[in-house]
Amino acid sequence: MNKRAAKLRVTALLALSLATGTLLAGSRGAEARTHNRAGHGVSRAHAPRSAGHGVAAERHVVNSAGFAATVDSWLKRPEIVHSRVGVEVMELPSGRLLYSHEGEKRLTPASTAKVITTACAYELLGGNFQYKTSINGTGPVVGGVLKGNLVLEPSQDPSFNRSDLIKLVDDLKNGRGSEKVAQVEGHCFVGGPAEGKESFQPTWLTEDFGQDWMPASSNLVIDRNIAFASGFPKQFKVSDDKSTGYAILDSLLVSGEAASWVSFDPATGTFHIYRGAAFSPTGSFDPTIKHDGPFVVANPDAFNQALFQGVLADHGITSGGVKHEKYEPRPLAEHLSKPLSLIIKHCLYESDNLYAQQLLRSIGSTTLGTGSPSGGKMSSKSLEERGLNKLGAWLSSIGVPNQQVVLFDGCGLSRKDCLSPHALNLVLKHMAGPEVNSSYLSLMHQTGGKDGSGRFSMKTGAMDTVRGITGVLTNFSGQHVAVTAIINGHTPSVKNVRMALGDLIERLKRVQVPPAQASTEPAKDKSKS
Repeated sequence: MNKRAAKLRVTALLALSLATGTLLAGSRGAEARTHNRAGHGVSRAHAPRSAGHGVAAERHVVNSAGFAATVDSWLKRPEIVHSRVGVEVMELPSGRLLYSHEGEKRLTPASTAKVITTACAYELLGGNFQYKTSINGTGPVVGGVLKGNLVLEPSQDPSFNRSDLIKLVDDLKNGRGSEKVAQVEGHCFVGGPAEGKESFQPTWLTEDFGQDWMPASSNLVIDRNIAFASGFPKQFKVSDDKSTGYAILDSLLVSGEAASWVSFDPATGTFHIYRGAAFSPTGSFDPTIKHDGPFVVANPDAFNQALFQGVLADHGITSGGVKHEKYEPRPLAEHLSKPLSLIIKHCLYESDNLYAQQLLRSIGSTTLGTGSPSGGKMSSKSLEERGLNKLGAWLSSIGVPNQQVVLFDGCGLSRKDCLSPHALNLVLKHMAGPEVNSSYLSLMHQTGGKDGSGRFSMKTGAMDTVRGITGVLTNFSGQHVAVTAIINGHTPSVKNVRMALGDLIERLKRVQVPPAQASTEPAKDKSKS
């Protein structure tokens, strides 16, 4: 770890320690405040409307010489004229460059980075892949008594929820998975690789801690690592704390910057709730009003272990705590997730940051190129770091220049993330395939006419002073292009910049792609002229 990274880690650890004295594992943050106020579910909120939806008279096609004029004119819009803008339009499936303005420059991508993570996961694991979360026993079952330990083995599944856990334990007790288990002689605990311990990233901001758009990632995710007071297991105590004991966190709680979070202290068996100040019904900030949840889980490893113990207790399954030698675990009950394609669709539609982080961890736990879980010994790196390394290798394998991609996470939350429009277009070109009609594109949010003309399969991104859009557009001539536009350093008005991006797509729907033989030279990058 370099000095700067070490400094970031120390800063994050200091900021994210709780009043209980328990240091939260890893260097944590959460998604950007405005990223989610403007960007949570951004794929829907920022979807540009199709002005030509079902209206043939509006489908005027600009002649083939109109590409440069169309985008150059768009770049003069007052909302973006003083911003840093990168735009690239690429013909599909050929990959021919049709237009570029700073197309190879790295810009902060926000959630458009999720295209890279989801595309890589989709290709390495396959759309039909299912996460398998199991309850394993490390010994024989004799007369309903497990002569060993009971281990809940997680799978990095971002969609696993409380009802799934309850059903798993119910199957265990009633023997629907294997043998009936009513008592455990050994210990009951949550497993998972050490490399997958709970984690926020050091490049995220402290002010994002306690925000529901970026919970901590972990081996076992339950309900997106978001909790409600009514869901705390009755076997444990709940403490509604007024202070964390740390000035920086307390200032966030009373300022309205943070929502609320909860941590579990295993030593005392207590859930500690920290409520942020809220807004009154009139929309004005009122420090006397406190959030009533949901609560972001600050330490999901310990918290979800407590949930597991609570569900076992609710089903009358007791443990003796007897020390057992380690046996080869065998599954006693299993849960399979929905197919990966549906999980990715949720991630893209809702711009779900936790889902994207769990997909990155899933990439980190696979063997590159095989699409199957790694059976070998893991490295000492975290699953996120392993995922980023494999993500980089995958990008290189499909021809994306390494120097055009700098990623610190899988969701686009870090302000240090950098992507070029060209890199995103190359990923879209690869995923679209030779027919530009791939199953991956169908998972993206789509706008356009019912007949397919003007269709845009896309992903947007938004955070402080950042707006972006990337996707595959079918113009009114039935031609396909990959389009990416990223705007950095714009004014705070979300609406105006969002409208500007929608306007770009509407203009491009009417531009006809020139035939390849019309020019023997690639399209010139207008930013270099």
